Amino acid sequence: MKIINLLILLLGIFSVISAFIALYRNPMSIRNRILVGLSLATGPLWGGSIILFLQTEDIIIERVAANLIYTAAILACLLTFYLTKFFSHKVSLKWYERIFLYIPSFFFFFEIWFTDDFILSIENKTPQFNYLYIIWLLWFFLVMGSRIAILGRDLRKLSVTDIERKQITYLIAGLVVSGIGMIPTNLILPYFGQYQYIWVGPIMGFLMIIILSYAVSTIRFYNIKTVFKSISSFFVSNILPSLIVGAISMLLLDVNMSIGYWLILSLISFISFLFINFFRTKLFKKEDPSSTLLEEMSTVLELDDIGREIINLMSEVLNAKQIEMYVLDEKKRSIFKSSAKEFLQESDFPVSEILSYSFSDKVKDRIAVIQELKYLQMSSENNGIEKEEALSLIRYMDKYGIQVIVPISLRDGYLAFIILSDKRGGEMYTADDLRFISKIKGDIKILLERSLLYEEVQEFNSVLQQKVDEQTKELQIKVKELEEARRKENDMIDIMGHELRTPATIVKLNAEMLRKYIDSNPEEYAKYLDRISKAIDTEIGLINTLLTSAKLEGNKVEIRREKVDIKESIEMSVHGNEKELKEGVKIDIEEGLPFAYADRIRVMEILDNLISNAVKYTDKGRIDIQARSKGENIEISVRDTGKGIPKEDIPKLGSKFYRANNYLGSKIVRPGGTGLGLYVTFRLVKLMGGKISVESEEGKGSTFTFTLPIYTNQKLDSTDTQDRFTRLGLK
Repeated sequence: MKIINLLILLLGIFSVISAFIALYRNPMSIRNRILVGLSLATGPLWGGSIILFLQTEDIIIERVAANLIYTAAILACLLTFYLTKFFSHKVSLKWYERIFLYIPSFFFFFEIWFTDDFILSIENKTPQFNYLYIIWLLWFFLVMGSRIAILGRDLRKLSVTDIERKQITYLIAGLVVSGIGMIPTNLILPYFGQYQYIWVGPIMGFLMIIILSYAVSTIRFYNIKTVFKSISSFFVSNILPSLIVGAISMLLLDVNMSIGYWLILSLISFISFLFINFFRTKLFKKEDPSSTLLEEMSTVLELDDIGREIINLMSEVLNAKQIEMYVLDEKKRSIFKSSAKEFLQESDFPVSEILSYSFSDKVKDRIAVIQELKYLQMSSENNGIEKEEALSLIRYMDKYGIQVIVPISLRDGYLAFIILSDKRGGEMYTADDLRFISKIKGDIKILLERSLLYEEVQEFNSVLQQKVDEQTKELQIKVKELEEARRKENDMIDIMGHELRTPATIVKLNAEMLRKYIDSNPEEYAKYLDRISKAIDTEIGLINTLLTSAKLEGNKVEIRREKVDIKESIEMSVHGNEKELKEGVKIDIEEGLPFAYADRIRVMEILDNLISNAVKYTDKGRIDIQARSKGENIEISVRDTGKGIPKEDIPKLGSKFYRANNYLGSKIVRPGGTGLGLYVTFRLVKLMGGKISVESEEGKGSTFTFTLPIYTNQKLDSTDTQDRFTRLGLK
């Protein structure tokens, strides 16, 4: 088999494969089915018939092969008419179109196979045509020319989408380019006896099928000018030099023209092509902008900077008039927007529609191109998008002049959208443009996620710094409070030292005075003994308070619950302070007051502290002591008519070393007292299951009220014969 016949066979197979690929992508499309039929007619049938005609030596087979060649041509003409007719929309043939197609076709079929009016005879591999060939030729030109003219008219229709316009353009280009090669070599020259170029027809048919398959199987087209420029550049810089090198090599080798000649030529040309392409790539390599995005922005972390750089790059490469970028959080709220010039209403952004289109179950991150949406709406190829959602998205994109929406899914449910308007030249976005967008989407995703993570870290640092500042301020306040407490404690220690030294000094001085009056003056002797007794009691009271305070601080206070006669305890405490009472005391105790369930020694300590304080702060007036049963408790109150306590100081009572009106600014204005009596009192009441409250008004006096549980046959703690001093740890 000659090399040209092998080439025709291979190209015929490839044309059928390309048509079946288009059918596989959309098996329901009627135009794809017609394209498969056209590929079979121009490939195996037409090409095979030409090979058979050129190869056979049998006269009958030669005539059959010639008849098949023109039968295939008629079928190709009919199928081309159908393909161009049903290309945009499925419509039926009009009656006059049926007459114009079917009657001449059947007539020519009959004449080709059953008469000599079409092919008169075959001489030396060259058919001799009769008058009917001219009529067939005119019909063929009329059919094909009318369809090309109608397609040209469709290009100017406003109802045709840009994608359909591109498809029609490629369809016309395929028919015209193939016709330029077919018409002279397969239709005109054969009539004049030039049949040696008949092999050009199947090759041009292969080219036509490839172009038509591309036109019907895609909705994203390459720019024809760019494609032509790339092919021309590739041919001139790679193919042509390789062929020249191969041809020169064959001339130098003086190889005879044969199949071996062509094989060696092809091999040398191919090796030359590899070397030329390698050096051309290395020396004239163009830097792809999509491959350098990550490298150039490796140190950029701010979202504003990233958005600006991405928009600048896309604007430069895609030549778009306007570009905007949005970032939405997991609740689909806009958290970032970057644009050179605002042209959208953010509140109208159709989030639900674009999510449905770009993030369906079948696809993810699908780019929304308005021309594709319009095309899918008008055709049966909806690709899973709902009509209403597509219409809503189309209306929005039309309203704001949006051509492309690029969705990018980010981490944690975040989303990004890049919005592109019309191109500056007014043309639609090509396959090269959309491929560039697809290539940089992954890099943009990485940059945006890195920036969002950086912002999260920055926000975390800010929150952490804020919390550190807040805690530092709180710590500073606590430090100041601690320093103030230490200062007060030091002051209290000075006061306590004074309080403890005073009774001891009195005891010492009065003991010395006793030596003088032991024999001579018994009355003076008794006076000094009374002072010594009083000083000793004061000293014991202070020591009791200190010991109890220390035990309370360490949670080591021992409470022995027993039946306590509150009336007796009040009377004993009053008796212990009666010498200090200036205007007396009024005791009001409920008749038949029940026993309290408490520690008798601790109850006495509480009463002593409260009555002692009332005496100390009452210059004029009396003290009222009242005891009543109230529910399950006994309520005891000690009321004085002294100086009273400021309202702001009442909540602080019961704090260790705290004394109302003890400070004025930073100076101690009243000595006396340790600030531990009320601290002990409040804690002891609470330990025995009671509550204590304070009511006071400056200049009118204060009332301290506390409660103790009533004895109702509860279990009593064991008692012993230890006296009060032993119980308090003084012995």
